[in-house]
Amino acid sequence: MSDAMTTLTLERIQPSKTNPRRSFDGPAMHELVESVKRHGVLQPILVRPVDGHYEIVAGERRYRAAKTACAATIPVTVRTLSDQEALELQCIENLQRQDLHQLEEAEGYRQLLALKGYDAARIAERVGRSVKYIYDRIKLLQLIEPIRKVFLEGRITAGHAILLARLTPKDQTRVIGKGPDDLGGLWQGQRLLWSDREDEQDDRKAVSVRELEAWIDEHVRFDPAKADEFLFPETTKTVTVAREQAEKVVSITHDNYVQESARTNERIIGPRSWTRADGSRGAKRCDYAVTGVIVVGFGRGEAFKVCINKEKCKAHWPQFHKDRAERAKEAAKGGGTAEERWKKQEKQREADQVREKAERARWEQARPAILKAVAEAVKKLPAKANSLIGRIVLGEIREHNTPHLASYVPLGTTAEDLLRHAAFKALASEVGNSWSAPREFPKRAKLLGIDVKKILDEAAPVEKPVHTSAPADPAKAPKKT
Repeated sequence: MSDAMTTLTLERIQPSKTNPRRSFDGPAMHELVESVKRHGVLQPILVRPVDGHYEIVAGERRYRAAKTACAATIPVTVRTLSDQEALELQCIENLQRQDLHQLEEAEGYRQLLALKGYDAARIAERVGRSVKYIYDRIKLLQLIEPIRKVFLEGRITAGHAILLARLTPKDQTRVIGKGPDDLGGLWQGQRLLWSDREDEQDDRKAVSVRELEAWIDEHVRFDPAKADEFLFPETTKTVTVAREQAEKVVSITHDNYVQESARTNERIIGPRSWTRADGSRGAKRCDYAVTGVIVVGFGRGEAFKVCINKEKCKAHWPQFHKDRAERAKEAAKGGGTAEERWKKQEKQREADQVREKAERARWEQARPAILKAVAEAVKKLPAKANSLIGRIVLGEIREHNTPHLASYVPLGTTAEDLLRHAAFKALASEVGNSWSAPREFPKRAKLLGIDVKKILDEAAPVEKPVHTSAPADPAKAPKKT
């Protein structure tokens, strides 16, 4: 049946219960009502005949505005549609509107998914969006009610909401906090000293999306068993393969301290007790490697092979075996009582900590010089797909929110410029980690023709200790004045 243009009284028309739009208030609605009062409804709404009345398929805002303006009739286009055809058209029409809230948009996608022949890819094609965009919007339906409320109020953005929707309801509750005295990870206080308002909650302001993401990385433990396959495809694949092969899966972190809120009974292995063993970034492989998943901090959600077997693996823990051999040799010679050996070991540990702290400080001091050397080396590298620069990009590329690094190797306009820029950002992420970079990056830098040790010695020279002692001959001692 073809469309029929006519005019109907408002009493013969009923809104649809499946309309994704739920909000019909605000300044825009007020302006529409005023326009209808002056000029009437200029564009017909779309309706379909259902059981003796007409149901709105598209145009409920115009219908409501006409009702508020006390209009008797409204122009309509009548079209015969099945329930599925009506819902499909209804969702597509609404989803193309700019003023639709993201939660209403998510509800529309959910309704489309319930229709035969629809999946995320089909929806993305129909509305001109990416599959990831559709997926993130649908995930918004998993927001708990308090977060939905502040989202609808406009107090948080879609970026905040997407990060929160990826968490369990329990973790969402932790992130949003319990009130003025518990800001969680979402809010920051902005109450002024001279304010006399008593409603503290209204004075809370959301942190930036980047700050929220950092808080989640530190306070919300990643659970490999519940990892979202769409968001972490490589991790879920790696963990699944490991479990199928009965391989051990361990929780790891780059951080030396884990927040109390991210701890459970399961151990998290710190950076001193694991090392990469997957062959990337110059790392060695070994027969003792297991699958490690970063559950807290930088790189949260990544999975790769690691070695934690200090007792057996000499390839990854040479210093451990060297120290143990020296201790055994010393004990064979009669290295004193157990207490004396313990004190010596404690002194050695303290010295090691001082040395490592100094090395990290040197690395931080020399980092700009190292980055400059890396930048110059990257600019000279050939940009073929199978070259070193290509392997760096393909093996390491990820999103980095580090705009200050763009000045080292500008993005440029050509494919070669892009490749160099991306490769530099990947290398810069390694240089930026002062915990692992001093140990791992110098070997990596050799491939670029960079002598990191030389740069360290020039940019952050080791301070020589000053030794003071009394003169051997008291007569030659300086006289007091």
